Order: sequence, then structure tokens, then C-alpha cells
Amino acid sequence: MKLRTMEIALKAHPNRFQLTMMAVARAKELNEGDLALVHIEEQVKPVVLALREIAVGVVVPASHEEMKRIREAKRVVKDRALRIAEEEGLQAEEDSDDSYASAHPNGDPSKGGSQES
Repeated sequence: MKLRTMEIALKAHPNRFQLTMMAVARAKELNEGDLALVHIEEQVKPVVLALREIAVGVVVPASHEEMKRIREAKRVVKDRALRIAEEEGLQAEEDSDDSYASAHPNGDPSKGGSQES
């Protein structure tokens, strides 16, 4: 990590422990796919990007209760997305079953003809 980035972040947020915890949490979010909140030209590691975001003030410390609410909201969104994906997958399966039945109305095509009752 570049010492300059750490020095700038410490000017914005002088508590080293809290700065470290914020940078770690934000770097984890970046690793999980969150978009960067600052524009950077070169490729940097997530922790360096997190420190730059803290230095410019777009990432600020949150209370324990705020973080708890944020985590719960993320969990709800993730659960909802998984549920929708499952429903779409089930719908796609039902559609493919319907298309099979409509393509072969007389029964199993491997038997070579229509089924008699």
C-alpha cells in the first residue's frame, strides 16, 4: 500500500484503528462487487481504493446500529434477488415442459406414433 494514500486518509480520519476497520470493510465490499465511489486512472488494490474513498470523504464512519441496518438491507436485497432468480428458473422449466408437450401432442416421440387410450 502506498504510504502517501495512508497519510492522506489519516488527515481525513485521524483515528488509525477506526480508519483501518473502515478500509477493511470497504475493501471487502469492493471485492464483493460494489462500484468504486471515486474515479481512478490506474488499477489499484481494493484497500488502496477504500483509503482514497475515505480520504475524499465519500466513505464515512457509521455507528454500529447503522451498519446493522445496512447489513440487514443487503441481506433482504440478496434474498429477494435469489428468490426472483429461482422463480425465473422454475418458469423457464415450466415453459420448456410446455413446449415439449406442444411439440409432441401424441405422446412420446421415441415410441414412433400416437398413444392409444
